[in-house]
Amino acid sequence: MQRSIGETKTMDLKREKKTDSAGLSTQLLWGGTFIILLLLCSQTVYFYFNTQSRYQQQLGELRDTLIEEQHRRLASELQDASSMIDQMFAEATDLIRQQTRSQTHQALALMNSLYQRYHQQLSEADMKKMLIESLRDIRFFDGRGYYFIDDMDGTLLMSPEAPEQEGSSIIGLRDDNRHNILQGLIAAVSNPQKEGFSHYRWYAPEDKTIMRDKIAHVSIFEPYNWIVGNGDYFYRFENDLKPRIYSTIRNIHFGRTGYIALITRDGRLLASGATPEREGFNYLNDPDPVIRQGAQQAIATAEAGGGYLSYDWYQTEDANPSHRLSMVKPMENRGWVLIAGIYQDEVNELFLSQEHRLGEEIKQNRLHQLIALSIIGVLALLIAFAYSRWLKTRFKRYDDNITRQQNKLREIADSLKLSGLIVESAHEGVIVCDADNRIVQVNSAFTRITGYQSDEVLGKTPAILSSGLQDNDFYKDMWHTLNTEGSWRGEVWSKRKDGEVYPEWLSITENKYSNGEVQNYIATFSDITHLKNLENKLRYLAETDPLTGLANRRTLMDCLSRDLAVQSRYQSLGVAIFFIDLDHFKAINDCYGHDIGDSLLIEIANRLKTSLRESDLPCRVGGDEFILIIKFKVGEGANELVPLSQRLLNELVRPFSLTSINIDISCSIGVAVYEQGDDAYSLMKRADQALYRAKGEGRGCVCFDDESMGSTVYPSLAEAETP
Repeated sequence: MQRSIGETKTMDLKREKKTDSAGLSTQLLWGGTFIILLLLCSQTVYFYFNTQSRYQQQLGELRDTLIEEQHRRLASELQDASSMIDQMFAEATDLIRQQTRSQTHQALALMNSLYQRYHQQLSEADMKKMLIESLRDIRFFDGRGYYFIDDMDGTLLMSPEAPEQEGSSIIGLRDDNRHNILQGLIAAVSNPQKEGFSHYRWYAPEDKTIMRDKIAHVSIFEPYNWIVGNGDYFYRFENDLKPRIYSTIRNIHFGRTGYIALITRDGRLLASGATPEREGFNYLNDPDPVIRQGAQQAIATAEAGGGYLSYDWYQTEDANPSHRLSMVKPMENRGWVLIAGIYQDEVNELFLSQEHRLGEEIKQNRLHQLIALSIIGVLALLIAFAYSRWLKTRFKRYDDNITRQQNKLREIADSLKLSGLIVESAHEGVIVCDADNRIVQVNSAFTRITGYQSDEVLGKTPAILSSGLQDNDFYKDMWHTLNTEGSWRGEVWSKRKDGEVYPEWLSITENKYSNGEVQNYIATFSDITHLKNLENKLRYLAETDPLTGLANRRTLMDCLSRDLAVQSRYQSLGVAIFFIDLDHFKAINDCYGHDIGDSLLIEIANRLKTSLRESDLPCRVGGDEFILIIKFKVGEGANELVPLSQRLLNELVRPFSLTSINIDISCSIGVAVYEQGDDAYSLMKRADQALYRAKGEGRGCVCFDDESMGSTVYPSLAEAETP
């Protein structure tokens, strides 16, 4: 009887617990359902307003994107047209070089044939006369081309255009650029091939008052060491080329309303794909103010260096002007202006179509979001129901978790064995120390890197690997980081068994007991000698100019920014920028070749190095441009910088002797002194402006852009002594 009562009580307790569990599950189910529905409603409202806001934002971004795309499209079309024109002119240059070279070879073939046939029969004087007269009346290039003959002593032997000067010396003959024509011809044949091209300016046959660019091909007639050649003017080939260029421009169309126009700087239309019938008309003289103002804006933009432009213009089929977006690019060396444009109507059409598409996408997104939220709500309810049932099986899962943990422990034991094999076969060196920092284990990579065997280091501290290059403060900081953060990583210098010092990348980690006490220190390291060597090499290549060995533009900007920051903060030494540019350096390359030009740049760099103090920095920033960072005492700018600038100018204009060639050059220097508020770019810009003014003063001088110095121009001593 008593047992039955006890069993009844136990069953009641179990039934009561089951009832409590069921009630708790039901409460969790309804509570979770209410929270889920509330979150879904909030999310729906949020998605609606967020979608509307994003739609307006996307419309704005869409308009900006379309305008940006049109900008890129105009820039691309304009760049293609400009490249096409440059390519056609380059092809014309190649053609004139080929034709002049061919004519010279024909002349030499004729002269060699005559010489081989008659030189034993005729006297030398008669032979020379025959050779000269055989070329005198030959014409080519539509009658404008002819041959000329000079000797290496500078005597003009034959010139059909100036027979009265034959027999006279042309040693001092120069063009309007002060280029010595004879020296250029001699330089052209001073090579193993004994032939080459020479560029100079000479009077065109139709206008004897104006010199024009001309190219001549010359070669040596070896029996008498004569210079035989012919040439032609660039402008003649360019005039023949212009109709092809105009035709190509007319055929360029893009989009529905896009085309390219080519005009002169004075507003005359040369070619247009939209209005070819108006070619030759000057837009600046058009009676319609819309056309006149649009042309004025385009030319003003070209004078400012080019860029984008918005203005009103007439479409071909419309009587009223439409808004037009164009890009203007000046072609400085031709006196032309390229204009690529497209009407705003086409952009608006694209925007409306994209707006419609975006609106449809927004509608679809809202529908998809509604469907997704509905599905999420159903799934969330199912999950809440499943979660309530999960509570009933909670304890059973505890048992399952314990079983899984035991299996995991066995897997960890197997993993530890595998880890030991991995450590032993690792490429990096491994050191395991006890809590007293005594070595208890190393791997084979440790022996390979350091040269120590394991029995030589066990029981010792890693201090046996110390190179002595790190001080005590370094190790104090390392141990502080290791003790506070539990790990340390960094670069150190260590020493091998044979005494060799090498860099290594070291990583140290603490292994602690569960109570927080240190059990072991585990260090892994690798030899990074090859990485250091590569890093030093890459740093040198990134910071120096490959030709002269001077600092490059990147190093210049880093050092200048640093020096200006120091000066601005501490008002210590003053900072000045010397912008140096060689005058007419291109003529030296054209006359003597780029090898001589490079040698000249190297010699200039050497002179700069020897003329400056260690605190100053010479840099080459490109071509024949050099920039110097000069330090001076604050308040002593004029007393230090003016003499220094004159000394540098005089040093650089001294004649250069390169491979038996004496070269005289001049240079211009612009100087800007740091003022409060300057940054690196503004200081360099002022130095560049000073250089530009120095060139405007006639070159070969120094110009200071500084109020305390009165923006004075200082010539070189050579120019100052000239009466």
